[in-house]
Amino acid sequence: MRKNRKWHLNIILLICLVPVLCRSQSPQAHPGFYRDTVGDLESDPGWFYLWYLYKIFHPIRSGPEQTVKYFQNQSLDFGRGAPGAEPESKVKLVFAGDLMAKTGINLKNTQHLFDDLSAYIRSADLAFGNLESPSVPGRPTSVFPKYNLDPELVKRFQEAGFDVFSTANNHSLDQGPEGLVRTLESLDQIGLAHTGTARSPQERDQGFPILEVNGIKVAFLAYTFSTNGRGIPLDKPWMVNLIKFNLIGPEPDLSLVGKDIGTARELGAEIVVVSCHWGLEFEFYPPERIIERGHRIVELGADIIIGHHPHCLQPMEKYVPKNLGPRGLSQALIVYSLGNFIPDTLNPEFKISAVLGMELVKGKIAGKDQIRISKIEIVPTLFLSQSFPSQRFQIIRTDLALKSKAEPRYAFLTPKSLDQIQQAQALVEQILVPDGKSLSDFLPEN
Repeated sequence: MRKNRKWHLNIILLICLVPVLCRSQSPQAHPGFYRDTVGDLESDPGWFYLWYLYKIFHPIRSGPEQTVKYFQNQSLDFGRGAPGAEPESKVKLVFAGDLMAKTGINLKNTQHLFDDLSAYIRSADLAFGNLESPSVPGRPTSVFPKYNLDPELVKRFQEAGFDVFSTANNHSLDQGPEGLVRTLESLDQIGLAHTGTARSPQERDQGFPILEVNGIKVAFLAYTFSTNGRGIPLDKPWMVNLIKFNLIGPEPDLSLVGKDIGTARELGAEIVVVSCHWGLEFEFYPPERIIERGHRIVELGADIIIGHHPHCLQPMEKYVPKNLGPRGLSQALIVYSLGNFIPDTLNPEFKISAVLGMELVKGKIAGKDQIRISKIEIVPTLFLSQSFPSQRFQIIRTDLALKSKAEPRYAFLTPKSLDQIQQAQALVEQILVPDGKSLSDFLPEN
C-alpha cells in the first residue's frame, strides 16, 4: 500500500514539475513546449507528452497581458441593419466546435443530446461544425488514439440541423486513407456536405461546398496543421489539406489557402468561410503567431475564420483587412476556437463550449451589392453526462437551463450540475465577451 502511495505521489510531483522545467529552457532548445507540434507528433521528443499531460489537468487559463487586453478591448459591433436601405436577402449561419468520438457514446444514451439546441441549430440557413473523427461504417465507435464515430450518430447530428462538416483535422487519418474515403462516402449518403479532405485531386481543388441560400453563396474551406504522425500517402497529397499553421520561426506556406479562396470566388462564392485546425491544446488564448496567421488568411480573402483544435474556448475578434478586394465582408470575423461541442475528456473546463450564430444581410450601396454581418449571437453550452438513473449525454444550453431550471424538462439536473452550468456560462462570458458588454447582449431572443 505504501509503495503504491509513493508511486502516485511521484507521478503527481513529476506532472507539477514539468512546467517549471520546461519554462527554464529556451524555445530554441525545447521548441515543443511552446507549440503543440510543428507538423506531426512523431517528430516530438518524449517530454512533449508530459507537457501535454500537464495541461489536461492544469489548462493555461490566461495569456500574455497584451494578448488578453487585445481581446478584452475588441468591438464586436458590426453595425445593425442592412448595407442599404432595403436588404435584398438575409442568411443565418451557425457554427459549432469540435464533435468528437466520446468514450461510451451510443444511440441510446444520446436520445436527448440536442434537446436544448436542435431548435437553434435548425433556425440556421447553414450550420457548420468540425467532425473530429472518421466515421467508417462497420467499425465500432472508438476513441484516442484512433477515433471512429458510428455513422448513425453522425446522422443524429444531421437530424439536429447540421449541414456542413470540416473533416480536416489531426484525426483525419486515424482510420487510414481507406477510412478517410469511407467517411466521405458515408457523409455523402446522408446528404452532409464536407470540406478539407478529398478522394481525388478534382474534389480537393473544386469539390468544396459552395451553398446558395436566399441569394447569397457561401463557400466552406478547411485545413489542418497535422495528421498526428499518420502520413498522407505520397501519391495522394491531396487527401488532406495540410497547412503547418503552428510553425515557429519560418512562416507557414498559406498559398494553398489563397489559391482555394481565389477558386471559390471564381465559382461564384460571395462569402468564404475558412475552418482552421490550429493552435495549442488546453490553452484559452491563442499564441501571437496564430493571431498573425489568422490576419494573413483574412488578407488572402477569407471573410470568416472558425478555429478548432485547442479543445477549449478562445476569443474572437473583428478584423478590418487592409486588402479590401475581392472579398465579401469589409469587416471579417475570426474565432480562434469554439471549444469542444462533444468532448472526450474528464476535465469539466473542456466540456464548455459555445455555438456562434451570425446573420448576414445583402443590399445595395451606390448600385453595388454589399454584404455585412448584422448580428452576432453567442449560445453558451455545457456537455453534461449523468449515469443515474441511466446514462445520459446532453448538450445543455446554459442560459435556458438557468432561466428555466424549475421546468420539468430540467428535473434531471442535480445541484452539482446546476453549479457546473453556472460556471460554464461565466467562462463563456469571460472568454468570448469583450469589456463593456455582457453575455446577455449576445444571447439569441429564443
